[in-house]
Amino acid sequence: MTPDHDRPDHDRPDHDRIVHDGTELLAAAIGTVPDPGELAAALESTVRGLPDSAIVDVLRAVRPRTAAWFRAHGASADQAADSIADVDRKLARYGLRGTGLDWFCAVLTARVVTVGRLQFEIGDTAADGSAAWGVHVPETGPLDAPACDRSFDEAPALLRAVAPAHVAGWWQCRSWILDPGLADVLGPDANLVRFARRFELGPTSSADAAEGDGGVAKFVLGTTLPDARSAVSRGSIPSGRLAAGVAARWRSDEHWTARTGTIRVADPGRPPGARSSGAARHGASTPGVPSLP
Repeated sequence: MTPDHDRPDHDRPDHDRIVHDGTELLAAAIGTVPDPGELAAALESTVRGLPDSAIVDVLRAVRPRTAAWFRAHGASADQAADSIADVDRKLARYGLRGTGLDWFCAVLTARVVTVGRLQFEIGDTAADGSAAWGVHVPETGPLDAPACDRSFDEAPALLRAVAPAHVAGWWQCRSWILDPGLADVLGPDANLVRFARRFELGPTSSADAAEGDGGVAKFVLGTTLPDARSAVSRGSIPSGRLAAGVAARWRSDEHWTARTGTIRVADPGRPPGARSSGAARHGASTPGVPSLP
């Protein structure tokens, strides 16, 4: 007989039971706007002793239940499918640990809702303590300004439907895309720069440099921060103006920064498409490649 410790993971006696328990734990949190970090820790505890592939089994088992919950709470079939699509997209691009289990927990509990080009996170909090809807940019192609306008226009109705206890007055984005020097690298008309100009930047913080450097390492250079810095020192970086701009800043012993920006959620009665001129005013006080989740 094959010793138990040599059996394939899926043949171990308790594997199916533990994966079932993890699936039920995650599924029970759908629609409750849980703390993603706390839920991730609970899931890790539930599957302790099994390989990471067991957690991936849990994530994939929950997907149809999340999609069904979205459909039952007012999302279209496309919105439901788009909202859970980030699971396989992130697993393929960054893996479980490269992405972070807390992000998968946020997606699969319907805390993150995809509406058109953008993702919106329920349960965010602005600097003054008021409710905010987080804004994320999934890696699904160019960050076209009219597509973003449509997302901002259409999202409030769905967000209010799926989480009526968490209605927000602000959009909030924290990302390396909001680094104030991005326009110097890409020019004022680049899609990323136009997206950044929508937001009014908040105060700087001590975490900005570390988060920004880590963000561009991952999303622009496609690797970890230590490996990205090593690649820059060797002159081995991807082509393109943005990668070159990151490298130039690091060679000058400067940091790329993550910043937090906000936009007031428009009055529901606002005519469609009226966002762009207001966004330009926000940008006066002031990131294709997407932002951090």
